[in-house]
Amino acid sequence: MLEPDLTKPHDVIGCLRLRFASDERLVRYLGMKPGAISPLGILNDEQKVVEVNIDKGFLDETRFGCHPNDNVATAILACEDLLRLLKEHGIL
Repeated sequence: MLEPDLTKPHDVIGCLRLRFASDERLVRYLGMKPGAISPLGILNDEQKVVEVNIDKGFLDETRFGCHPNDNVATAILACEDLLRLLKEHGIL
């Protein structure tokens, strides 16, 4: 698995520094524990504190797999369904 290059996206999305969230912030903002992080976790951010950015390459895909907010299973979703869900929740 490739490690993400976090040295360039900050220029694209206009932030000063990009980093992974601490365990404490994952719990506080997304109600998720480390190891079970999922794109679906953003639905738990009722205050809309977490900013969502989606790589353009994702838009070329038809389906993807992710944890359904618990790392004991994998859900296969259509990419367009995830985008629609995020829009319906006012996230995108």
